[in-house]
Amino acid sequence: MKTIFCKKGQPTKIISNFGTGYAKTFHIIIATKNNEEQLSGTFIEKRFLWIFPQAPIEGELEKVMTFDRYWINGIYSVVIIPKQDVTVTVK
Repeated sequence: MKTIFCKKGQPTKIISNFGTGYAKTFHIIIATKNNEEQLSGTFIEKRFLWIFPQAPIEGELEKVMTFDRYWINGIYSVVIIPKQDVTVTVK
């Protein structure tokens, strides 16, 4: 488990995984300051089929998210761009 502070408007890589060769699920919990603000922002999930890049997947941030790195993805990363300062816990 790791905790990462992400600044408003700044792209921050929260998951970076290279060449492990097995599936893994990452559970993400995103907390806003004092858990008072509505969470907003985007994520960009990038996979490489072995070493060949696939199209990135983009979406809206949620307070609890799950990302799957499949066994064939040799390179895998997730970047978030929050619209407010947040703390991310990756399990």
